[in-house]
Amino acid sequence: MTDTFTTAQAAYVMGERLRAFKKVVERAPVKPKMVNRGGRRIRQFHFFDLVFLHAYNELKADYTAKSQAELYEALGAVVVRGSRVREVAFGDHKYDFHRHLMVVQAKVRELDDLTTMIDATGRIRGTDIEAHRIAALLDAMSEEEILGDYPSLDDRQLLASKAYAEANPKPGRPYPRITAKKAMREADLGEIDDYFAELR
Repeated sequence: MTDTFTTAQAAYVMGERLRAFKKVVERAPVKPKMVNRGGRRIRQFHFFDLVFLHAYNELKADYTAKSQAELYEALGAVVVRGSRVREVAFGDHKYDFHRHLMVVQAKVRELDDLTTMIDATGRIRGTDIEAHRIAALLDAMSEEEILGDYPSLDDRQLLASKAYAEANPKPGRPYPRITAKKAMREADLGEIDDYFAELR
């Protein structure tokens, strides 16, 4: 089970696009650790960071920046993965994180379940199809179109590919946003027919 999260994994758990999530992190009092991974320094979030961030919109309305920081520190002292903590006390205040904790636990389990469907090479387990390729297709094609062009896949594998790609961004050239089969269906081959007709 995942205990620490990259920025992209944390954004998936929060249900946020990566860019929007990064902006929230910049404003919130969370302090993700900086770690080395693959020769790069990246942010690493803990479970309690995600619980706090899930509650952050509510907290902004009711607590000052100083109180938010105190609450974050108090939460970090008591919440671990699998925790059943309800209220967190800080100073003269208390805040009930139970609902946020339950939602984050469910999303982390979903992330864990989906990522097991992708193998260590980034391919959908049991196939030779790259998860990042399917995720790119989902940005431009419907699930029905993709499943029609990849009949060996099911809708859960599509969701797993999207979750994996969001949690593990791939640098470099992007994948095509339509399948080769769709490109062929949409291609106007009339000019080729005319060309061969002229050769006769």
